[in-house]
Amino acid sequence: MTQSKPPFNDPLEAAFAEARQMTPNLPDGLMARVVSDAMAEMPKAERQPLWRQLFGTLGGWPAMAGLAMTACVGVWAGGALTDDLMLTLSPVENAAFDTGAGLGAFDLLLVDG
Repeated sequence: MTQSKPPFNDPLEAAFAEARQMTPNLPDGLMARVVSDAMAEMPKAERQPLWRQLFGTLGGWPAMAGLAMTACVGVWAGGALTDDLMLTLSPVENAAFDTGAGLGAFDLLLVDG
């Protein structure tokens, strides 16, 4: 439920509304000097090499080290671990390993042959 305000003639609000409508008379060149001073105070963007921009976007050197380590572990797990895992899981040719539900595509790595 909304409640409307009764009309109220506030002299201060009327003065603010009148001041908003007026444009100030500025001396010649004042606005140009103010803008040039503001531009001089703004920080300048340094031109950085592409590799530094990329590393900064990804989180810097610590994040890149984590990504590299994750890639190394992924290559190791994809190449070396599957063969070792197959040797330890199937010591007898007729032995079967029930992976159960929930392993997704990883159970394809456990298939012997």
